[in-house]
Amino acid sequence: MPETVTVVKSAKQSYQPTQEVLQMMEIFRQMVNDCLRMGLENNTSTLKKLSRLCYSALAGYDIISYYKLHAIAKAAGILANRKQSIKRGYPTRIPYMKHTSLISCYGFKIANGILQIPLGDRLYFDILLNSYTKKILSDPAVIVRSFTLAASNTVSICYSKEVAGIGWTATAGVDRNLANVTYGNNERVIMFDVSQATKVVENTRSVTRSFKRNDVRMRKMITDKYGRRRRNRVHQLLHKVSKAIVQDAKKRKVAIVFEDITFIRRLYQKGNGQGRGYRSKLNSWPFFELKRQVEYKAAWEGVKVITLTKGKTRGTSQLCPRCGKRVQESRRDDPFHRRQLWCPDCQRWMDRDVAAAMNVARKGGEVFHRSEGLAGEAVVQEPGSVTPAILKVDASKSSRCELKVDSVARQPRT
Repeated sequence: MPETVTVVKSAKQSYQPTQEVLQMMEIFRQMVNDCLRMGLENNTSTLKKLSRLCYSALAGYDIISYYKLHAIAKAAGILANRKQSIKRGYPTRIPYMKHTSLISCYGFKIANGILQIPLGDRLYFDILLNSYTKKILSDPAVIVRSFTLAASNTVSICYSKEVAGIGWTATAGVDRNLANVTYGNNERVIMFDVSQATKVVENTRSVTRSFKRNDVRMRKMITDKYGRRRRNRVHQLLHKVSKAIVQDAKKRKVAIVFEDITFIRRLYQKGNGQGRGYRSKLNSWPFFELKRQVEYKAAWEGVKVITLTKGKTRGTSQLCPRCGKRVQESRRDDPFHRRQLWCPDCQRWMDRDVAAAMNVARKGGEVFHRSEGLAGEAVVQEPGSVTPAILKVDASKSSRCELKVDSVARQPRT
């Protein structure tokens, strides 16, 4: 029986606040800061203790009581995160809420495409929802949980639904690289070309470095503008790739397997003997953003996502996915086999990204097999003589990231 879980997402849109709403958002910010101050003074970070400590102290604020409860919950979350950072040895500062906001899961209504936010005395502030938000919330399986008003004149509506996991029979590995994302297993491998994201980052860096105006305020404002433009363009490209991966995994009933590359940026720190341009390019690599998008989209569709430990994925680009033996890299002066590996036992060349994706998929199946016992034996992918079909997709030119075959590599054994 597939397991049913509750999955949470949010829809964001813009709105125009009134003076009364802005005043309530400022009061909410002040209440959060008061709770933070009292929590630090009494060394309290749990919600229960902070509620007993702060609720009576917030009686002087003229605002609905459940906004006070959410201010305490917001402060408790900030203090808990700070406590975790201190335990892990990360440097922290005294927490302080700088921007205004308003959060609540009580009292609001959504009727006839209008979000009604309570102001007090049975008065409401109405926000007209756009067609996209109304389409999402029209699903009868969706339950609206809360809303958040942000200082950027945006409202975020949190909603959830019950999702039943699909029964998966195989695994597909994801190998994240700077210029491409490779996804697949020993049956089929798809290579998404995301080199356009690197070009966007390099162009933005070139533009911001050309600023000569001796005005810090204006330079910061324009730099923020180009930074948002870069982020939106890169995220749009990654959304196409992540959507295609999740849809393919759902259609083929496979589990998506990631390798843990959390601290890979330590290889490109200052002082490692690399140039500034090279370090800038590698440190702008959005490998975690792709994983984040795939995880929440897969959860919404009931697709299982597995993240392997570093020990399980060590050497994924150094082993042959067919025989499991160690492979050799091509020489730097060999232009015909760039980013390819040579297997002496199989006597064949293979793409290193394809080999990594296949190895990650196989190790993901092995981990599930060991955890489930004999019941998971069907998902184990042993090295075989089958050469997968390699599909190449340019994510920047395809609006729906349709999987079109660019080349199918089936090299005979020599």
